[in-house]
Amino acid sequence: MDMYRNVIEHSKSMALGCSHTWGVGVEATETWCYLLGAMNFGMPGVSADFVARTAPGLIQQYSPDIVYILWPDWTRFEYLKNNEYKQSLATDTNRIEFMSWATDEWLQNNFASKQKEIKDFCQQNNTTLIDITLYELTLYIDHADRWPLSKLGHHYSLVWHQWVADIFKTIQNEKI
Repeated sequence: MDMYRNVIEHSKSMALGCSHTWGVGVEATETWCYLLGAMNFGMPGVSADFVARTAPGLIQQYSPDIVYILWPDWTRFEYLKNNEYKQSLATDTNRIEFMSWATDEWLQNNFASKQKEIKDFCQQNNTTLIDITLYELTLYIDHADRWPLSKLGHHYSLVWHQWVADIFKTIQNEKI
């Protein structure tokens, strides 16, 4: 559990995702997860594959009522190398190895299948799933190119995390 930024231990909700969930560039108490009172199981640099692979075990271990997911970018995926899971990001130098089969169509289908796996798992376990992609955030927060950046300059600020927490609350209120 040390790899996660889990600062709320006795919550009945959890959050999963990549660096935007973990909170690169902001304090642990400034993340959208913390603002929602959710245990933070975000992990920088991961894919939807990672979320789908790890979520069931975390859900079974912590039995949350609500699971929030801010999905990593659909272009990321996971692969095995030397019996170890690796994350492939669009910026990786090794990405050329996968270009023959990891087409945009494959990546989109893989992403959609991971979303469905978690949706089905949560339904089977009577857990409410509130999930959104970075692209879907633009339905709520216009002008993604002007989202406020953190002090690091490549991830988002406390203001953005507050917006995301509010969006999750809105979706949750519509769903429940």
